[in-house]
Parts: sequence; C-alpha cells; structure tokens
Amino acid sequence: MNEKSRMSSHSRFRKLWRLNEAAGAEAFSLPESQFAELVEQSDCVLERWQDKPGGKLSGFLLGVSAGRAVENVGHMWFQTRFDNFLYVDRVVTTADDRRRGVGKAILLEALQWCRERGIGNLVCQVHDRPPNPAGHALCRALGFLPLESVMLPSRDIVTMYQRSTAIATP
Repeated sequence: MNEKSRMSSHSRFRKLWRLNEAAGAEAFSLPESQFAELVEQSDCVLERWQDKPGGKLSGFLLGVSAGRAVENVGHMWFQTRFDNFLYVDRVVTTADDRRRGVGKAILLEALQWCRERGIGNLVCQVHDRPPNPAGHALCRALGFLPLESVMLPSRDIVTMYQRSTAIATP
C-alpha cells in the first residue's frame, strides 16, 4: 500500500503535481502551492507506478477523512451527512493509462485502506458540468450510489456519490 509516508521526497511530490497538471480539465489544475496544501491535508495518498516507485507515475488518489477542517465544498457537503468517511478529492491517471484499470485499482485500494482504518464510507463527487462520463461509469461499476446533484459555487454541477466499505457476506 502506498501511503502518505511514502511521499517523503520532493521529486515524488513534483511528479504528482505534474501529472495533475497534465490531466488538464479532468483533474482541475492547481498552482503548486495549493496542490501542496491539498496533499498535506490528505489522510490518504495512494500512488500507482509503472515498474517501481520513482519510475513512471501511472496515477494517484488524494483522500481526506471526515472531521478535517478543509475548505472544500464537496468535503463539507459530506461532512453534514456522514460521520465516518474518506472523501476522494481526486483520482488522476496518465492519458496513456486511462480506461486501463488504473483508476479502478486505486479506488479499490482506497476501499481497502478505509476498511483497515474502520472508515465506513468512501465518497466522492463527479462532474456533470463540465461532463465526466468516464468518472460516472467508474463509480457505478464499483458500486457507488449517486446521492444528489449539486451546483458548486463555481457554477459547475456535480453528482455526489457514496459507497459503503463493508464487505457483503453471503
């Protein structure tokens, strides 16, 4: 498992930020200082590397747990509805790795990360405007339930999704 503790080097952080910026509108560009703040606020930082850490970064996930005081409309929306969750702020993959299972693998790893820490819900928002059909399809494929469409202060429209981290038993 790749946790925040593995992100100790500045070069690793720069690779995450560069990938975020290369993803363009799908990841929502952030100045390096704001991205650094987001990484610092994240309880869960998961990475996928080709070959080995330090090689080619394929994708990453940033997640913030319930109870954190962060200035994020999505996190605050879930904070008013759930006591125990990990809010996925972003899942970013390289253009070459899209639709090849990297995002799915990272989200499945996040589910396991939550289970190991007793976190009951994995939550996220996916854009409707601007549209992100691949994000919606991924959430539905992994069992996330759409809860509500919300207009953000930016006038973007998102669907809020939730998935229990419980493992169903027959």
